[in-house]
Amino acid sequence: MFKLVIFDFDGTLFDSFEAIATSVRLTFEALTPDVAAAADELYRLIAVGAPPEITFKALQPNGAATENFDETVWVNKYRELYAVHGQPLTKPYTGAKEVLIALHERNIPIAIISNKSVAAVKTALEKTGLNGLVPDSLIIGEPMFEGKRKPDPAGYTDILLPRLKEEYGEEILSREGEVLMVGDTITDILFARNIGSPVCWCRFGQGNKEECEKLKPEFTINALSEFEKVIASQ
Repeated sequence: MFKLVIFDFDGTLFDSFEAIATSVRLTFEALTPDVAAAADELYRLIAVGAPPEITFKALQPNGAATENFDETVWVNKYRELYAVHGQPLTKPYTGAKEVLIALHERNIPIAIISNKSVAAVKTALEKTGLNGLVPDSLIIGEPMFEGKRKPDPAGYTDILLPRLKEEYGEEILSREGEVLMVGDTITDILFARNIGSPVCWCRFGQGNKEECEKLKPEFTINALSEFEKVIASQ
């Protein structure tokens, strides 16, 4: 039986596609009014769960940062605009609350590991009444990674696991296969592989369907309402 379920955030618990796309476009309008973000490339980057700094660098003219590109300026502006324009567009998928409550009832710890900022994740949870269902200490995201974001396993091995053991005891995870990763992108599936975990792929999310299917996730759900069957099968 799974002793820990790790959720991605964007495209897994929350639908944030329009929130991200809108905030990226507004960032370009604010910083380079004469240059728009290429829609196809933007959608591809969202589909792989790329963090803001990678997204903005890739969207610069010719696909590379220009001499005037300042990563910090772009990311800070994006987060400023996301807080105002993106958060209202960030909505939990149908069934998100029920899934989290069901795990609580089974006494299965819940964590979130996202390439998003922790502040943005917590704000979205609070605004939609889902705060408290995931312990604050088990919400992992920027700026905690120090460059080692998913699919790098460090978010789990170096940050989440020590916190988990402190809260639930050293023996919380004693055997392989007791952790389940839940996510929607190829980044999440590769992260699961890197931590030695089976993965539940959210086909309804923002990831590229063809790329994700090629990696043969152990479980696939078409809606969060199907997640209970995954847990019940253990």
